[in-house]
Amino acid sequence: MFEQDRFVVRLQQRVMREADIQVCCLSGSFGRNTADPYSDVDIVLVFDSDEARERAWANRRDFTHSVLAYVPAKSFDAAHIRPYFHIVLFSNGTKADFRYETAASLQPNGWDSELKILKDTSNWAAGFLQAAAGMGKTQPVISGRDLTALDERFWVMFWDVYRQVRRGDTVKPFGEYLNLLAATLPTLMQLLPPDDAAHRELVNLRYTLEADATLEHMRRLLSAYQLARTAVVNRYRIAYIADGAFERSVERAMAK
Repeated sequence: MFEQDRFVVRLQQRVMREADIQVCCLSGSFGRNTADPYSDVDIVLVFDSDEARERAWANRRDFTHSVLAYVPAKSFDAAHIRPYFHIVLFSNGTKADFRYETAASLQPNGWDSELKILKDTSNWAAGFLQAAAGMGKTQPVISGRDLTALDERFWVMFWDVYRQVRRGDTVKPFGEYLNLLAATLPTLMQLLPPDDAAHRELVNLRYTLEADATLEHMRRLLSAYQLARTAVVNRYRIAYIADGAFERSVERAMAK
């Protein structure tokens, strides 16, 4: 639908002209042959040295945009996800995620056990796939200390939004509300499978300009957060105990 196949053909042609790129593979749904018309394209570029990767990284924007040279594109470095990660959106709808790796740093792992090879100058990718075959995917984890830090951040940011909405202002706290979600919910959602009821409750939320409706939403958000936190603690057997006295006191303040 968004011309991913055309992109993949052009990508293979483009990487063949770059001597520093030793290996180019597709991971994710294209690597597993499960892509659909809405899939993004996950690309792994492998270099034989840190120096070669640095040279390529310095030119990342021009190179990635040149794959579809006549299609306008926007892109950015997604350092919040991983280092050497550049994400591009072409105006025809194709979204491409470029990982810049080195042969030394990219070790066999379960997430990369299924790759579609577009370029392999020294048979490195074939050996990598053989070594990665059968390896399980590493599960995300969170420590009790990290969960405690996330929890404290949630309560402080939650109340800062709630008190202002309670005042009747739904405009000013909206930016703080977005920061609250970004700082807390993605971590919990990553730790829970999408079919988990606690995961689904985190998605089933709504903020509006109407104060009473948004107050009800904030109460649901709090409940959904507590449900997800408990599910994470139980799923990963984390050494964490919620501060029940504090939470009950806050909930009483909300009921006043």
